[in-house]
Amino acid sequence: MIYGSLITGIILIVTGIAVKNHPDLIAGYNTLPKEKKDKIDVEKLTSITRKYLVLTGLSVLFSSLILALLNIDQQTQLYVVSGLVIVGVTTLIILSNRIPEKE
Repeated sequence: MIYGSLITGIILIVTGIAVKNHPDLIAGYNTLPKEKKDKIDVEKLTSITRKYLVLTGLSVLFSSLILALLNIDQQTQLYVVSGLVIVGVTTLIILSNRIPEKE
């Protein structure tokens, strides 16, 4: 279980760092037409995405480490890690949809 959580956390962190320079990694943004892309504040969108992906990845790593050190069973660890990822991604989606369009 610890290896799966490690891989999940690292993927989230690396993706969060990469999205700042490559906004096309953001789901839905890469399929938008040029006119709609011009209306989006890409700097704010990539900053929010990076912050929440990195925070979610770090949360997964630290919680997995703590749960493993406390000898918590794997099923509970899976529930905690899954919950953290779901809450992190849901928060990211809600906040990214609240970014106002450029004038």
